[in-house]
Amino acid sequence: MNGTADPGTVTGPHLVETLTPALVEALAQLWLRVSRGGGAVDFTPDVDIAEIQAAAVLVGAEVTERRSRMLVLRRGPDLVGVAFLQPGAQPLVEHRGMVKRLMVDPALQGRGWGAALLESCAEHARRLGLEQLYLSAWGGTGLPEYYARRGWREVGRLPRAIRLAPGDERDEVWFHRRLV
Repeated sequence: MNGTADPGTVTGPHLVETLTPALVEALAQLWLRVSRGGGAVDFTPDVDIAEIQAAAVLVGAEVTERRSRMLVLRRGPDLVGVAFLQPGAQPLVEHRGMVKRLMVDPALQGRGWGAALLESCAEHARRLGLEQLYLSAWGGTGLPEYYARRGWREVGRLPRAIRLAPGDERDEVWFHRRLV
């Protein structure tokens, strides 16, 4: 949304092609803040930081190996938002990509940064020659409505696919967006 360097101003989204150990740790800390804030990104709010750090290392390897692209938001040196774009890896699906792990620091949510990351993913996907994107969201979180308001079309639903705890199961809702 902007490119200024004021330490109090959010900049980005920016493409990151290689993750340093410091950026992997910053990703883990952002992921922890989002998870503890109730964000629906792979973990429950009571997740242990070591589990997130291990996941951040794996995600970092995907980016470094170019299997995934990382778009980031920063406020000064701090990582405050991220989204990952994973292009199709096989010939039958190389025309599409998946948006994964869209996260914005809870303190900055509701200000358009998630939408900026989504649009940046779409722009980058077009530059890669992708024709369509898909993503999934947990039901019962407000995220399905969020994506629908931004032009994503619901294409499927896996009932009770996410089990947060015994008796707390959520649908996994799949969305699609054509780029061309």
